[in-house]
Amino acid sequence: MAILVHTGNLAVCAWLFYALCCVFGVDCFAAEGAGFDEEITVVAPTPGGHVGIAPEKLPFNVQSADSDALERAQSLDLTDFLSTQLASVNINSAQGNPLQPDLQYRGYTASPLLGLPMGIAVYQNGVRINEPLGDSVNWDLLPESAIHSLSLIGGANPLFGLNALGGALSIVMKNGFNFERHALEFSGGSWGRHSVTAESGANNETFGFYANVSYFYEDGWRDLSASNATNLYAALSWRGAVTNVDFTGQYGGSELRGNGPAPVGLIAIDRKAIFTAPDITDNDMHMFTADFSHAFDDAFEIGGNAFYRSNHTDSFNGDTSEFLECMLDGGDFLIEGLEPGDLDDLGFDEDDLCADNILGGGVLVGPAPGVVVTGPESLEDALNALAMGDVFAIDDLTDSISGTGILGHDAINNQSARTQKTYGMDMQLTFTGEMFGHGNYLVAGFAYFKGEADFDSVAELSAINPQTRSSAGLGVGSFVDEVATDVATETATWSVYFLNAMDITNSVTVTLGGRFNDTAVTLRDRSGARPELNGEHKFKRFNPSVGLTYSVTKTLNLYAGYSESSRAPTPIELACNEGVLEIARDAAIAKGDDPSDIDFECRLPNAFLADPPLDDVVAKSFEVGLRGDFGAVKHRIGYFHTTNRNDIVFQSTGRSTGLFANVGDTIRQGVEIAFAGGWHALDWSASYSYIGATFGDAFTGLSPMHEFANDDGEIQIDDGDRIPGIPAHQLKLGGDYHVNRRIALGFDFIYNSDQVLRGDESNQLDEIAGYTLLNLRATIQFRDRFNFFVRVTNLFDTDYENFGLLGEDPSAVISGLVDNRPRFLGVGAERGVWAGVRLSFP
Repeated sequence: MAILVHTGNLAVCAWLFYALCCVFGVDCFAAEGAGFDEEITVVAPTPGGHVGIAPEKLPFNVQSADSDALERAQSLDLTDFLSTQLASVNINSAQGNPLQPDLQYRGYTASPLLGLPMGIAVYQNGVRINEPLGDSVNWDLLPESAIHSLSLIGGANPLFGLNALGGALSIVMKNGFNFERHALEFSGGSWGRHSVTAESGANNETFGFYANVSYFYEDGWRDLSASNATNLYAALSWRGAVTNVDFTGQYGGSELRGNGPAPVGLIAIDRKAIFTAPDITDNDMHMFTADFSHAFDDAFEIGGNAFYRSNHTDSFNGDTSEFLECMLDGGDFLIEGLEPGDLDDLGFDEDDLCADNILGGGVLVGPAPGVVVTGPESLEDALNALAMGDVFAIDDLTDSISGTGILGHDAINNQSARTQKTYGMDMQLTFTGEMFGHGNYLVAGFAYFKGEADFDSVAELSAINPQTRSSAGLGVGSFVDEVATDVATETATWSVYFLNAMDITNSVTVTLGGRFNDTAVTLRDRSGARPELNGEHKFKRFNPSVGLTYSVTKTLNLYAGYSESSRAPTPIELACNEGVLEIARDAAIAKGDDPSDIDFECRLPNAFLADPPLDDVVAKSFEVGLRGDFGAVKHRIGYFHTTNRNDIVFQSTGRSTGLFANVGDTIRQGVEIAFAGGWHALDWSASYSYIGATFGDAFTGLSPMHEFANDDGEIQIDDGDRIPGIPAHQLKLGGDYHVNRRIALGFDFIYNSDQVLRGDESNQLDEIAGYTLLNLRATIQFRDRFNFFVRVTNLFDTDYENFGLLGEDPSAVISGLVDNRPRFLGVGAERGVWAGVRLSFP
């Protein structure tokens, strides 16, 4: 409760104000005559549920939206909508591409980037679409225009399976029965961005079809950042008297350029500039689902789904090189391990050793005249003698080069390909009849999920364009075999689950549920170089949930609940952690190799090893709140507290390297307050979230680029230090003013407070400043079939950043920067304006 007390005045005032309105029936916010359409909604409490339950019977917070809200918001994609319209959601522009943000909800992550500790389960038509290799979510493959409705469910929710530590996002797509018209939309504007969407749905009361085609392209507002995405989605449906059947097929293809964060010294000169390029991700995804439900009678129903999904991803990442070409007396070598800081202590730099100060006879001059150096081994001995200790560990990679054999050290082209396939099924029974004389809702089911991933990568030596800092087309055809990867992984999970919600009285509902997961993660080294490192890891756990709701009045509902959820370590996390180092060194000793040549870090994801000591993460969540309406104003206020036991945290060792470790407890707790209503011609909404995301245990973290790190590159993280990337305070205001029945003007106001840099888990450095954004939109309807719309984002062209991390020394790539701090920031987009038209036909 320490964090809640820290902002206690605000929280207490909000609760008191809220309570007074409820107790005395005061209409605190609505003007006379304001109102909403009376609509009864239900929420499916399980991913594949066909029979919903009233949200006032669920002991957790649910935020929902339909296709009309998505269309009205004019959002770029689903993440844009969630971050501007729903409480406790923010995005980090870690990749620098608008279709590849890290989405944070209550301090938990869903991201397309491998290596982040994911905590949100995402379902599409009851099918889990988190990818198997790292639980990542490819937002570019989820067409917003084909979404019928969505629900963002808060808290650790066992019914949504693995990874629902902080919440679950459940999405229902359109079909020929919930979308019965034809529409065509065109839009274009800033940064060469344009998009086209065509959709059509119809039915004859028995058979229905729906089809959606969408295309997106932009040059990007930053340099060298052009991207495109194409999505096709189709559904065929059949409706009988008591049976429903749906088949869906989907294709998604994209070529995304997101060149990542930039150093602050470069941002000060040009906010559009990039550090290194290119960083290209090509996705090619196919997905097929079959879904059915059958009602035996008014109270008993069976339903289920089966699915297959395949996604092939090619990536090309041009980055700075950690290798060094060194001309020594024994020849030309490619080496690794010369740290600039250690060289500075001896009065050297890399050029001194590898170019300028080596004479023909191999005699080192300068600070150490007369020392003979003929190769990497004698260079290491000489430097350690000068340092009077084992400071330097130089690795000779020359014999690990394949291809042309041409050496170079300006840049590295990291090229990888991964194919991820998932398939499975979910079956459940639902009973909604009375039980023991009480109203009751019971669902029970079982599910199977299997994910297979093949991953291979190579690192090509490359030159770099000094003007654009791009290595595209400049590779020399030599590959460093020592860091190449060829691996296969498999994740399989069996689950059984249930939920029972019983009406003890007309106003009190008690819920009890749980899910048992049995997960096996298998890693296979296909290269044959390390067969002893193959392994299988098993995780089993039952996660319970219990809750209560109490309708104080017809318009006021109290809820409270406790729940648990868990996730098994992903193959990425099982590959890169401190235990991997010891296993790899033991294997090196067994083969007669030098264990000191084994790197401490792994470049994600380039090293897969077996049997590391990582535990599964368990989230324990408590939530309490009030919801209802004051006349025409809907409202909710709640407190949540989630503790992750054995949380897995990525510890950075540079811009693109690092490792994972169990670090004990992490805590996310906070307060959410939201209102929505209407006043004359204005529909409005407001929400405030306080999110206290902190480490719950002290531990030593790895962050060698941190200015307060010790000689081993470690920092001390204390209990209560903030988790990076999460603004503690989030405020959102929005509204749509209907000038008349054909013209509507809208706005979104967003405030996010400061956040901590990734790599500064010890909270010793300056935070990333908070920011405020204002977006505007307008819609004009001509006749009944033609709409014109316009959207302006970042109206005041605010300079802001929403992500940051500690990276490498930027002076190694860009000379002459006034600010050479290794502080990299994800730059927010400048002002953008787009306009479009939408044609609709019945």
